[in-house]
Amino acid sequence: MIGWTEEGLINSWRALAHREAGEDWRFVHLIGLGEVSVEAGCHFPLGREALIVCFPGSSQINSARLPEGKGFDVTYIEGQIALGGKTAIALVRRPEGSPDIFAVMVVDILRSLETAAHHENRDILEAFLERVKEWQAFMARTHRPLSPDAQVGLFGELWMLRLLMDTSLGAESLNCWCGPLRAAQDFHIRGGAIEVKSTVRSNSFLAKINSIEQLDSDRAPIFLCALRFEESTDGVSLVDLVTELRQRLGIAGFLRGFEGLLMVMGYHDEHASLYERTLKLKDAKAFLSDNDMPHLIRGSLPAALRSATYVLDLDAFEVPSIGMQNLVNEFGLE
Repeated sequence: MIGWTEEGLINSWRALAHREAGEDWRFVHLIGLGEVSVEAGCHFPLGREALIVCFPGSSQINSARLPEGKGFDVTYIEGQIALGGKTAIALVRRPEGSPDIFAVMVVDILRSLETAAHHENRDILEAFLERVKEWQAFMARTHRPLSPDAQVGLFGELWMLRLLMDTSLGAESLNCWCGPLRAAQDFHIRGGAIEVKSTVRSNSFLAKINSIEQLDSDRAPIFLCALRFEESTDGVSLVDLVTELRQRLGIAGFLRGFEGLLMVMGYHDEHASLYERTLKLKDAKAFLSDNDMPHLIRGSLPAALRSATYVLDLDAFEVPSIGMQNLVNEFGLE
């Protein structure tokens, strides 16, 4: 699978932004997925960024099936010789749409299309429309402040991101942070994954598992990481952690992608005054998701059970755990 990044797409759009001879569109090929081709595009006269997915044949799809959302349009492109007579559907950023969020959305859709292309029974057009509708629902959400639990959850993921940035991955760790893009786990590292659960509660550490696939997928190894924080005057706030990561990722040229992922997670600077609670790490441990660790396993469930969410008491686990340095070592990082 190609390692799509927001910065790579932004560079492609930047190269397309110079209009020539009154043209309406400019394109550059991104990837072929069987008979489906995917292009980056720029729509003039406003120079709006676009992702174009081209399907075989010239038959029209019912326009009622094309979703729309705040920040982007979904439309047909017709009469473009460069697209070879295929049915072309474009996802185009609206002028008021955030470029950072749009870049994050396009990366997510590209990864979804690649995943669909590797499954014989998965229709790429259906995967495309389904993912765009999910983003439509996200864009329609109002920007409310994060709840206290959501703040702790985001703090834990950013804490893990910082930990990974201190390894040989460096700023490339940002590309491993897949949780905001609705991946089954928070971080995908090489062939494995880390799911992060965080709490500030001193009693039972109850972790909600959002799907069967979160702890049982084709990625290996999968670790469930339990981070327990406590309020402390010598801790750091969510705003402090965001500020530090912005500075580090900005120096490395990854800031736009980070800003987009923050917005997807619901973090907005306008609410910063509400995120001043300072936290300090009290305990951190990671559990390998194997046959010994309590969790749902797809292969042992009835075929009729299609999905499930459940709660694990991590303090009640009677299986070995490892520390953060050993967790890093499990992925071959230095």
